[in-house]
Amino acid sequence: MPQPAPVRCAPVRPPRGGRGGATVASGARGAGGLVRSLGHAFRGAVEVTARERNMKIHVGAGVAVGLLGSEVALPWEARALLVVCVAVVLGAELANSALESLVDLATTERRPEARRAKDAAAASVLVAAAGSALAGARILWANREAVWAALPRFAPRGPAGVAVVLLAAWLLVPGRRPLALDALAALGGAAVLVALAGASPDRLLWGLSALLFALAAASARRARAEGLR
Repeated sequence: MPQPAPVRCAPVRPPRGGRGGATVASGARGAGGLVRSLGHAFRGAVEVTARERNMKIHVGAGVAVGLLGSEVALPWEARALLVVCVAVVLGAELANSALESLVDLATTERRPEARRAKDAAAASVLVAAAGSALAGARILWANREAVWAALPRFAPRGPAGVAVVLLAAWLLVPGRRPLALDALAALGGAAVLVALAGASPDRLLWGLSALLFALAAASARRARAEGLR
């Protein structure tokens, strides 16, 4: 009985010089990959702001600091330091939330190791906030003449800044309310920020307030989508 001829499989050849794989990797790591990474990072900040009370407080305080500093003619070093202080506090709170989530994912038991990890992460936020508050006070004292010179500006523009802070607080505070009210708060705050930008002596700190207000609005939308309000 004749035997069947053996079946020969053609060998799978890798791309020459590895260029095919490199092309795919470089495409994933190109401009599109960077945009996706930034989107993931912003989503993480939105989710933490939507869920964590302390993050809400830091975001609201950052909006107030940015608006207050944008009305004072501070030197660029002071403006940059204020932005760094706000960023350090927010970054510490984000890292604290990430570590707490990792601990909860690793164990649901009451273990001293988990407690120490969470306490240390919370302490890092406290240290960052205390240091930033001291740095902010030092900046105000060192530039007290510029602060006094800016007081006349606060009379006509102060209520608008207070309105933005209150609208940000409305978006950040949890609670059940109609969607239309949140939408009006977001649109109203954005309109006031645009109006304040026209005569603001400092666009850097104004931009900080605008970015954090956008974060507050996005967190309100996220909280509603997740049934938190």
